Amino acid sequence: MPAFHLPSPDSITSRSTSSSSNSRRSSQPQSQQWSTAPSQSSKGRPLARFFSSKSRLYQLRRSIAVVLIILIALVALFAPPPSTWGKSRIALRLPLSPAAPASADNAAISKPTGPDPQQWLRENSNNKYAINGKSWSKLTQASRPKAALITLVRNQELEGIKQSMIQLEYHWNHKYKYPWIFFNDEPFNDEFKAATQNLTSARCYYEVVPDAHWSLPDWVDEGRFMNSLEYLGAIGVGKGWMISYRHMCRWNSGFFYKHPRLYDFDFYWRVEPDVHYFCDINYDVFRFVRDNKMKYGFTMNILDDARSFPSLWSRTMSFINAHPEMIHPDADLDWLLDSENGGDYNNCQFFSNFEIGDLRFFRGEANERYFNWLDRGGGFYYERFGDAPIHTLSVAMFVPKREIWYFKDIGYQHDINRHCPPASSDRCDCEPTSIDENFYKLVPLESPQKKPADTCIRQFLGGEWVKKREGWNKEVEVAMGMDGYQGYVLDGYAVPEDL
Repeated sequence: MPAFHLPSPDSITSRSTSSSSNSRRSSQPQSQQWSTAPSQSSKGRPLARFFSSKSRLYQLRRSIAVVLIILIALVALFAPPPSTWGKSRIALRLPLSPAAPASADNAAISKPTGPDPQQWLRENSNNKYAINGKSWSKLTQASRPKAALITLVRNQELEGIKQSMIQLEYHWNHKYKYPWIFFNDEPFNDEFKAATQNLTSARCYYEVVPDAHWSLPDWVDEGRFMNSLEYLGAIGVGKGWMISYRHMCRWNSGFFYKHPRLYDFDFYWRVEPDVHYFCDINYDVFRFVRDNKMKYGFTMNILDDARSFPSLWSRTMSFINAHPEMIHPDADLDWLLDSENGGDYNNCQFFSNFEIGDLRFFRGEANERYFNWLDRGGGFYYERFGDAPIHTLSVAMFVPKREIWYFKDIGYQHDINRHCPPASSDRCDCEPTSIDENFYKLVPLESPQKKPADTCIRQFLGGEWVKKREGWNKEVEVAMGMDGYQGYVLDGYAVPEDL
């Protein structure tokens, strides 16, 4: 760094008064003249030349430049990158290690306070509350949960929804007769109504989605939206080119629970066309959810394609920063953060094609504010925000983990993703699958998308489920051609008794 020297205050004062001193020298007594004023004999001295007007200006400019260079260097070295600005204004209490409860299943997650779901299942299985069963009475009917099976389906998907209905009615709903509510973006035809009503003794409703819930919002730039369709379709994002798919994701994320038909209901079970239900379910699922104060239930927790929603996590973080009071005091986001990727969202999601939930939660202020925050940003159309990651993040932020239930006992398949409970041959028509079975089926292993340290469902369960065998090494396993997720002490077919 160039050396520079600042003149003394006396010297500067002497220089600044020299011109006026010369003009007054002839009329002032010698005793009143400044003792430091330069005399005619000192004009040639080096010190006077150093403090000439041009020299001082040059030195000042050089000094300022050096100071600015030093400040810029310090900012570059110690300031966080712009991508992180605004993300650290609140403390989320989100440790980056898997510090979930030391448990093997839902029982431990639900243990700290409130009802005991496992005890409830022991006492209320064997179809205790089945209609016309031994315990059925007018009193039982009066206490029945206000719940429904809901499905978004089109007339041309009749065969697919018939398959889903036949299996769910056979394995469960013929005993409990909860109503079916069908939603469509256009009116159902008579063929659809007759065919579906013929498959159930429960009541059926046929509803049309309002146009305002199935159209491009006025704040979305249509040209940018069309570019997004073309781009995501070109890079192979699933259904990234379909306009109707964007409307569907938006409706499932933030509008389904607002439909007037659902005003009289508190709980829902989402049913998709062309899905399979493999297992007899011998208890009232809705009564279980209500009595145990569950807000959300799932069967699969898997990785999603991050190319669909590149800005979802940053927008979620901005929501948290803007509304920290909305986050539940007992919220657990740890399992959704990747300790090997700077604590960013790991892209795990509850596979929402199967979900059982509390409509009152989704209607609540926290979820509504979060959805509106995302919706106004245009992510459903400029990207391809999906209802699965949005429901997952919403539930994780606003619901304590003890009110989220893993329906491990319900066998289910949607397309390539399949779950079949272990040790269930007495009631399930399927081959048992590992809980890790579907982890990266939506994101192939060869994809460059960074995978989290543990499978999604194990990160959710925590405890014994994430422990590794002594001496196991992930890098060695990958070098041998495996996926790097085979080192767990507890294999994916374990049942609680194995612990």
